[in-house]
Amino acid sequence: MPSTKDEIARVTKQLVITMPFKAITVTTIMAATHMRRQTFYDHFRDKYEVLGYIYRTEIDARVWYCGDYRRWPDTLHRMVQYFTANRLFYQKALAIDDQNAPSDYIQHHLHDMIDHILRDLATHEKIVMTPSYQGFVTQMLVANAFTTIQLLLADSRSDASTVEENLRVFVSDALTGLLDR
Repeated sequence: MPSTKDEIARVTKQLVITMPFKAITVTTIMAATHMRRQTFYDHFRDKYEVLGYIYRTEIDARVWYCGDYRRWPDTLHRMVQYFTANRLFYQKALAIDDQNAPSDYIQHHLHDMIDHILRDLATHEKIVMTPSYQGFVTQMLVANAFTTIQLLLADSRSDASTVEENLRVFVSDALTGLLDR
């Protein structure tokens, strides 16, 4: 049986898919869960935090080992699969352009993940990068990964395997460049 927090997240995800986000309120969410409104605030600050929780719990369940730079292609594959399987939800969630929007959560997660992978790469391959340069490479890879996710979600006819392969080659070229210097 799912936890109360997970049930609130599940219902919120369904509501985001079926109705405009602006129309979704804490009252709407809790009525659909058949729980008291106050229970929501025992677990979340607001409906935006629920969206962040959905992303974090679902993506972490798929890429929990993502800190190992040798596994980044599998991490990338699982992320593309995840966004493809949840395309409708993320099309609607990424259209939200408010403070604490889901795009902020996703970009922050990508930043932490890519930064960790780069640090792991530098440690294992004995690559010296200044913090400034590592930050630059991280930001460039985050921007490209996030843009690729947006492209994948924008058109349901887009071929996920082609998008994944293109991003894999791009990241591979960037990492190869670090290894070759």
